[in-house]
Amino acid sequence: MIKLSKLFLILAIFSSFFNNYTFSQEKKNKCRINSNKQILDFIKKELTPFKQGTNDEGPRLSNADLKQLEIKHFSEQLKDSREMRMDILSFSTLNQNDLEIFKKFTSKIKLVLSDCSEVVFFGDTLLGAYELPYEDMLKAFTLASKNNNAIILNFIKNQVTPKPINLYDGINILMNDFATQQNVIMELLSEEVKNVFFGDNTTVATTDIAEARLLSFSLLGGKILDAQNKLLFFILPKTYKEVKSSIGTLVLDIDGNLYEIPNLNYLLSVNILSGLGVNTRTLTMSEIVSNSSSCKIDIAGNWMHKINGIEKRGCPFNSVAKKMLLEANHKNSRDYDTYRAVFEEIENINFSPKKETDSDNSEIGGPALGTSPN
Repeated sequence: MIKLSKLFLILAIFSSFFNNYTFSQEKKNKCRINSNKQILDFIKKELTPFKQGTNDEGPRLSNADLKQLEIKHFSEQLKDSREMRMDILSFSTLNQNDLEIFKKFTSKIKLVLSDCSEVVFFGDTLLGAYELPYEDMLKAFTLASKNNNAIILNFIKNQVTPKPINLYDGINILMNDFATQQNVIMELLSEEVKNVFFGDNTTVATTDIAEARLLSFSLLGGKILDAQNKLLFFILPKTYKEVKSSIGTLVLDIDGNLYEIPNLNYLLSVNILSGLGVNTRTLTMSEIVSNSSSCKIDIAGNWMHKINGIEKRGCPFNSVAKKMLLEANHKNSRDYDTYRAVFEEIENINFSPKKETDSDNSEIGGPALGTSPN
């Protein structure tokens, strides 16, 4: 009966491996990894079970002593077996029952990370500290979260640091609220952090997932390489009443790249970026001016758009603001004196004309995931 149960568990493991077959095949091209079949054949070995003993058989042993005895018990039975190398994504698909089987064989299994680093086991504990691309960490963590794989969850949270990124990559993290599942991000963050940044909410709002991803990157020890040499400018309307065709927040970097980041939690993003060492500036505009049109807030607090001498309600804020910056028309805004120091920093930027500036058409919006210079 026990052998039959073990067979069922092995079949279940094989099914989970199949879902990661494509990744594993690609990874084998650059890392030394055993095939799923080789791994499964290896764990079919019959091993003598470990018996903890009773108090009558001698003094009570500590949990640490018992763990060491158990590791020694199984490693001695496997001393003549060849070593196996298993990739982290395949291992992340193992559930709690699977891990109970694998724990007996870990003295001869090495976990291979996405950069081909090899991690050794001490029983069910992975040893060492590592650095991996943040996206690779999230892939493994997501799979482990789905399968309640505590070994990988603890490993990613406590022993792996994200590789440093540049500011452009950091902005791209903020671009996409749909790159990671809500529950996965919540599991990455401690309760204290969630309370500080998201209040009493049990889940991160859908529109804040991108910000939470950048926050977890920072808290896991991630760094932005060029943070000290960069500046980010956030260009915001003083009010959003009658703002049209501007689904995202307009952001300018010191290299002259303009971005539209959708559903940006501005205050949270600035706090996270500041924690990563990025200097930010904010322009809260009440008037924007381009060669072809202008927008300003009227006495009723609504944005009005003037084009070809005709003024109408509703302003395509981001489109006109982009043109104003690219055409250096900011000095014609009534906000210039208020933000003179910030505008002088912008005047030192060399804008690269990668594409034509947007039309002032107030009926057209941007793509759901925002726009970037690429």
